[in-house]
Amino acid sequence: MNKIIFKAFILTIALFILLSNLTFSQSQEEKIKQLEKRIEQLEAEISKLQAIGKQEEEIIQMIEALKEEVRRLRLEVAMPEIELKSYFGLGPAASKIYYTPCGLSIAGYGEITYENYLDQSKTDRGDVLRFIPYIGYKFTDNILVNSELEIEHAGISNVGDRKPEVYVEFLYVDFLLSSGFNIRTGLFLIPISRMNEYHEPPVYFGTLRPDVERFVIPTVWRELGVMVYGELFSGLSYKAGIMNGLRTDLIGDWIGAGRQRGATVNFDKFAGILRFDFTPIKNLTLGASFYSSGGSDAAGASPKGSAEAKFGLLTFDGQLQFENLLVKGLFAYGSADGNSFYTNRAGRASKVYGWYVEAGYNLIPLIYPESIVSFSPFVRYERYDLNRNVFVGDPDPKKNRSVFTFGIDFKPHPQVVIKADYQLRNTSSSLPAGVGSGKDEWKIDQFNIGLGFIF
Repeated sequence: MNKIIFKAFILTIALFILLSNLTFSQSQEEKIKQLEKRIEQLEAEISKLQAIGKQEEEIIQMIEALKEEVRRLRLEVAMPEIELKSYFGLGPAASKIYYTPCGLSIAGYGEITYENYLDQSKTDRGDVLRFIPYIGYKFTDNILVNSELEIEHAGISNVGDRKPEVYVEFLYVDFLLSSGFNIRTGLFLIPISRMNEYHEPPVYFGTLRPDVERFVIPTVWRELGVMVYGELFSGLSYKAGIMNGLRTDLIGDWIGAGRQRGATVNFDKFAGILRFDFTPIKNLTLGASFYSSGGSDAAGASPKGSAEAKFGLLTFDGQLQFENLLVKGLFAYGSADGNSFYTNRAGRASKVYGWYVEAGYNLIPLIYPESIVSFSPFVRYERYDLNRNVFVGDPDPKKNRSVFTFGIDFKPHPQVVIKADYQLRNTSSSLPAGVGSGKDEWKIDQFNIGLGFIF
């Protein structure tokens, strides 16, 4: 098994090198030469400024402006269609409509994954995990519609419990009124964490999203409602919304299965979300969110059920970009309470928590500072418990988990990523790793490879 993993790593690295060579193919040489010539001209302009005795502050401002022009020229070579910009926390592709003139905008992303489980009791898996088209239309500079359609697992029906999904991920209308106050209404992403809105493959490390974001948050989370958002002042933005509550009859241990996703929504109970993002200094972003919700039984327009509950979820996250180093972290704490019809079901959690920290470093600028290619080794450690406290019985130690992930993130182009990583998984149970009676599936280590892109 170790030989297989070693060969897979070698194959992955060889593929990385091949794609890196393709990136600098002959078809790009002339554009790059033209860019280098322009850079030389800009450097000459800087020298002239210094020669005529400009004040130091003015020179610095001019240099920064010239650097910005160089950056834009490089983007024109690498990305003639879109620039990698985020609009109020949305992913770059999802944000395209905001930087498009009036009319139609089409963008999207996709990801393909391979998971090699290091235990004979579990079969390895390959998956066309997601293909996502974004379709937007800007009626005026102030009114637009943005939508995301999601096709998961290739849309094939023979995948057992991993069911194919084709659905509307979000569909909303934005009324852009001012920098400080805008209105969004429809099916939108809940701003409970940075990744819940900013989750396209090239913008995060790892083949798979962090477990904490998948099971505690849970990503990707969207509901029907109305949200207002804007910037209170430079460096501080907010989002506040009201939306439908959760479906109590669908919840197992925690709220993931209780999301309604815009489908036959039970609107008997409401939920609220409030988020702040603060950038105290350049390249450091801190965020905090609080979600509070009611929950009730059955789908919309169905006979009323009996199980009612209340839920709360608090998150703190941060991100620091220091030159080529990126450090991220998140902490989440959730609680639930309800009537006897909700609390008498074994395994339902009254308290959960989760956190992770990760860091990655792009090595390419050390060798070729002007390259658009990146090669980033990264590490991530996360710990979470979906049964910190339960209403009935004892907590399940298999749901108290830790994951240590290390790997590489290679971008031959800023919009294309190839990932490879190894995950060491563990739980608090005393059972051996494996699938089946008397074993713990969440202790199985795994090796993953992923391919992702945005457009």
